[in-house]
Amino acid sequence: MTPSETDIIQNTLSIAPAVDGLYVLITVYPESNALNASGQVLHHALNEEALTRCLLNTASPLAALWSSPSAAVWAIGADGTVWTTAAVDWPPPSGVRFDVVDPSLKWKVTRLPNLSKERYAPNLAAIWGTSDRNVFCATTSGVIYRWDGSRWSESPSGFQSSLSGLHGTGPDDVYCVGYNGSVSHYDGQAWQPVPVTGIESASTIITGVCAVAPNKAYLVTNRGELLAGDRRGFRPLAKAQAKFMGIAGLPGRLFLCSSPGGAWELIGIRIVQVKGNFAATDVQEAAGRLYFIETEQPLGPSAVEFSPDRQDSPWERIVF
Repeated sequence: MTPSETDIIQNTLSIAPAVDGLYVLITVYPESNALNASGQVLHHALNEEALTRCLLNTASPLAALWSSPSAAVWAIGADGTVWTTAAVDWPPPSGVRFDVVDPSLKWKVTRLPNLSKERYAPNLAAIWGTSDRNVFCATTSGVIYRWDGSRWSESPSGFQSSLSGLHGTGPDDVYCVGYNGSVSHYDGQAWQPVPVTGIESASTIITGVCAVAPNKAYLVTNRGELLAGDRRGFRPLAKAQAKFMGIAGLPGRLFLCSSPGGAWELIGIRIVQVKGNFAATDVQEAAGRLYFIETEQPLGPSAVEFSPDRQDSPWERIVF
């Protein structure tokens, strides 16, 4: 039986800045069949019209999005596929189904090599980079793939745990975080485990990382902890009764998201709840604003936008 339109679930998973708006990655699946999710990349204009248009429609279960300094968009799938509008020389892989809705964008797609140990396709969970020639993809198998402009290489993170986040300040200062309290740092040559003190590693998922300077980064955990440190080590800075799922910064400010519990901000050395009437699974910065990805999106693909420029009404739910 073909599902009716009302049986289709569409949720925002990831947001990244575009030159004239936002790139939005959404997942689409029948309500009773999330295992067969497909993915789309949208463009949402940040102007009075606020028009949203589809850029890419693929059968791959897309998982995360990143836009490079050249304004190219990169998307990754849980099936080991990587998509981009950057000028890369990738031969098209077999068996990957997609529809380019906007022909002005020259999409390229590749399927990453199988994991060298497990011998199956990597499940990609996070993406970040410094340019179209320096892109990192983290996997649920504890390894990290890197695109150097000519080829993909696989590197161990130092952990076998599932990885959940990537962020950095430059090509020789990149962090990767994940389950079992795992943190690794890339110095431009190799990944090295970073010690973390003051947490129960076995039961802790480090759910997000935000690097604010070459010698300063913050981490959040599913146990309500905010940690501070650098490549030499991290320790707890503050704790709240929350389940933190992500972290992002605006100039001079640091925000955390929780499910449940909404939005929190670091003020001094305290974490203060600033918006508690929604639940969020991630928070991402784009175009000088923050976008909180909600756990439930009954209106369709959406996000809670925080714009510090709108002093009278800085919070708004955006439906794409």
